Amino acid sequence: MSKRELIKSVLRGEKPDVIPCWKETPMDATVRQRINITGSDDPFLSSVAEAEFFDNCVISTFVGFERETIHRDENHHIYRYPTGAVWEEVYKPTFFREALSFPINEPSEAFGFEMPDDLSDNINDYRELSELIRKYQDAGYYVEGGAMGVWQAVYYYLTSFENILTWMAIERESAHALFNKTKEYSLNNSRTLLECGVDGIIVCSDLGSARGLLFSPDMFYEYVFSWLNELADICHEYGAFLHLHSHGHIEKIMDGIVQAGVDMINPIGPSDYNDLAMFKKRWGEKITIHGGISTKIAQMTDSEMEEHIRQVIDIGRKGGRFIPRSESGVPFMPFEKIETYIKMLKEARKRGYE
Repeated sequence: MSKRELIKSVLRGEKPDVIPCWKETPMDATVRQRINITGSDDPFLSSVAEAEFFDNCVISTFVGFERETIHRDENHHIYRYPTGAVWEEVYKPTFFREALSFPINEPSEAFGFEMPDDLSDNINDYRELSELIRKYQDAGYYVEGGAMGVWQAVYYYLTSFENILTWMAIERESAHALFNKTKEYSLNNSRTLLECGVDGIIVCSDLGSARGLLFSPDMFYEYVFSWLNELADICHEYGAFLHLHSHGHIEKIMDGIVQAGVDMINPIGPSDYNDLAMFKKRWGEKITIHGGISTKIAQMTDSEMEEHIRQVIDIGRKGGRFIPRSESGVPFMPFEKIETYIKMLKEARKRGYE
């Protein structure tokens, strides 16, 4: 069974002999540079090198906004998105990102704003992407396409986090106007990727904080549910799968996420006070749960990390529909410890499902 078929079997609810690894990735960008053993700028060679290092079965690609650099040096990066939103990333002494300006700052501005041109209608523009996707698949990998997530896109590209939360409560028409714009873009992005041949779609929209939701369950159904439901239907029309990335303590809307047709949810783990055993018991027969590995592994001894991995695997493997992964990516820790983590995780995954 290829890595691609291994992933598909888990998403279908089957129980293969080995638990796959799905897109484990480092939080530290220098790690990615170090493991690109090919020394090549070729996206195929670079992606395969990273996949081989982490024993990943999945390689990702995307259709979306490209960033225009305004200023960059070793300490920070200021860039602009096509919508006009400007962001800054600071790298030292620690990573920090904040928005500097947005194109929409008043509720009335939501109605006249137009999203940048979307090339998704012309599939010929993505011939090279289609060829790259097939190349990954021929090499045995499941290919996941990253598309725009409607909630996250609103506060990344259009207006501030504080604005949209306020407008969702007291300026509903403006809020719906913004969600409709990002929804249309998201669905177009996804159709393009599916036409190009991806095996599944991933969308990122963090719906919670560590302690609770960012907005009420009623607002989830009002603003987010229809998008997830339509996107799931589109994916399933193509025989593909839908993967939702959402940080946060989201158990109060999990029934809605499952009802919408999402095939996999990540990252379910302890940093957001999500009980993996409870999630498996309540929703594990209907949706694949991805995650479980704590962000605190960097502070664990090797023996503590090995025991933590064992406990996570023991909980997740029961009943299938589970793939382990670090919650936000492999945390900042010495390269040798990362290698130890990958080795331990690979060994634990050999036990398969029950």
